[in-house]
Amino acid sequence: MNVSFALLALHGPTVQLNDICDKYLGITPKTASQRAKAADLPFPVFKLRDSERAPYMVETSELATFLESQMKAAKDEWLMVHGRA
Repeated sequence: MNVSFALLALHGPTVQLNDICDKYLGITPKTASQRAKAADLPFPVFKLRDSERAPYMVETSELATFLESQMKAAKDEWLMVHGRA
C-alpha cells in the first residue's frame, strides 16, 4: 500500500502536528512545537490562522514523503550491511 494513501485514509489531507509527533518523530508535543517555531522539522508545517494558540498542521503528503525517504535510507543501509547493494 502506498504510504501517502494510507496516511490520507488515516488522517485526511492534513493532521495536527501534536497528533503525529510522538508516533512518527519520537518527540513530545512541546518539543515538536518548539522545533516547528524554529523551522527545524524534516517537513513543512503551517497554521490555519495567525494565532499563537493555533495548532501547527502538517500535510499528510509531506509526512508521507518524509517517511518514504526514511524507509529508503534504512533499506539502503540494510542492503549495504548485508552485502546486497
